Amino acid sequence: MTSTPAPADDAVPEGWQPLPADHPLQRRRTPAGPEPELITSVRSLQDLIDRALGRGHPASPQEDAGLAEVHPFPFLALVGQREMRLALLLAVVHPGLGGVLLVGPAGVGKSTAARGVADIVPPVPRSLCYYGCLPEDIARGGLEAVCSDCARKYQAGEPLAVEDRARFVELPPTVSLEALLGTLEARPGQRPRWRKGVLAQADRHVLYLDELGRYPEPVLDAVLEAVHRGHYTVHRGGLAVTYRSRALLIASADPEHAPVARRHVERFSLRARALPLTPAQRRTLYRRVQAWQAAPDAFGAEYAAETQALRDEVRAARELLPQVHLDDDLVRVAVQVVDGLGLASTRAEYAWLEASRAHAAAAGRMHVTPDDLRATVTLALRFRARALTPAVVQDADDEDERLRAALDAAWAAAPSSPTPEEAA
Repeated sequence: MTSTPAPADDAVPEGWQPLPADHPLQRRRTPAGPEPELITSVRSLQDLIDRALGRGHPASPQEDAGLAEVHPFPFLALVGQREMRLALLLAVVHPGLGGVLLVGPAGVGKSTAARGVADIVPPVPRSLCYYGCLPEDIARGGLEAVCSDCARKYQAGEPLAVEDRARFVELPPTVSLEALLGTLEARPGQRPRWRKGVLAQADRHVLYLDELGRYPEPVLDAVLEAVHRGHYTVHRGGLAVTYRSRALLIASADPEHAPVARRHVERFSLRARALPLTPAQRRTLYRRVQAWQAAPDAFGAEYAAETQALRDEVRAARELLPQVHLDDDLVRVAVQVVDGLGLASTRAEYAWLEASRAHAAAAGRMHVTPDDLRATVTLALRFRARALTPAVVQDADDEDERLRAALDAAWAAAPSSPTPEEAA
């Protein structure tokens, strides 16, 4: 049998016999696909690295991940709704004030306003430590208030936190208590590790509940209590951990869809009415929404400078707030009004007086005046005595007049009560 010589272009050293074409080794040499690209001409070391990593070659087609870039409607682009915007601004200026409940029919901008609030909140500190240590902890309790690693960093002049943009966190009505509060994860061969819940993740950020009546009572109780205290404790498997929960709480409610129990309404420090817009306001809003939907980036850029200016004003008001003084005469009048209305909870006067301090700080003043009390009396005291139902909302105008009349009567009865001009 005559052997078939190998192809002529294969170089065979002298004295060696070429393998037959049907030899197993010869078949193994036959390439199974296209010849690999040889790096024979390299212009630079970077060129060599790029080729080795596959840079510059067309990428294989991949499926669109479907991720959206969300641009909320700017807070300063809202039309009308002065009371709602005032309540939200007071809550931003005074983070410890408590939650804000926006009451009104669907479609009047409650959720839109809440989503825009995050843009006017000053940057929040984000801890670089697993235990969440912050410089403010050292300011309050010394080096013993932080972990040993952060104490070392502080003494070495290293940062314990960085500034982060405030986030908008919307809580779904179907959230479980474990997802809300946190849970203890146990993996085989590893120590148990705590996983933070939504409440802890929303610390210092904006936490929104859309249509309060849709949420289960255990969820509402947990959220309202945690935000009121500023912290909460989770117990799992004989272990416990305490998380910070100082979120800026905002909720909306439409009693026509779902009434809200009095005990839940009363836990919000401020309750603002969101009213239908006038025809002129609706025309203005339509043009703004049209421009926003067509080009969200460009529309937001039109309000960027004003939003930054407002954010700076909020930061300045927050710094001024601890120095804002409230005279005993004003406290006496406020308590007299609340007592005369038959409101047993002391949260009523606290919310009213603290909202007045925030109102003064927002105006750049260090003393609360009677005008500050009058500007916040309806926000702080309305809807506290009854469950939030359609009938209660329909009576809101009359209730607001009764509240203002009670304040005027208390001023008239107070000995040597100053006029707003004298107090200013």
